[in-house]
Amino acid sequence: MAPVNTQFSIAVHVLAAIAHFDGVFTSEVLAGTVNANPVFVKRILVKLSKAKLAKTTVGKSGGYGLARSPKSISLFDIYSAVNPPDAFAIHAYPKRRECVVSCNIKEVMGDVLVGTQKAVGRELTQTTLADVVARIRARSG
Repeated sequence: MAPVNTQFSIAVHVLAAIAHFDGVFTSEVLAGTVNANPVFVKRILVKLSKAKLAKTTVGKSGGYGLARSPKSISLFDIYSAVNPPDAFAIHAYPKRRECVVSCNIKEVMGDVLVGTQKAVGRELTQTTLADVVARIRARSG
């Protein structure tokens, strides 16, 4: 099985932690909440900063905070910031002229892929970071 990309879920995790605790945290602290490599988490935080979802403060009490209200950050904003891979990949094997499936499958699956990506985008647009934090709080009692 192909490896999966976890950047989106980690990005949501760190932003949810910032929003839940309403503060500014170092990449090391945020990596600790994910239980992941701090360098990997820092790379994600840089992407979130470039997308203007997270802001960086420098100095002794520096770190990462939210650049916008959690209500104004959709999961699609976060998804777009980390440039995730497509939902699936279409094989690159050459076409065989004598096979009608071989001659048409890539185009048909290309259309399916476009529809799938649009559906993912629509779904993620409907959920905000504030919604995620509310669900976390509801589950934690």
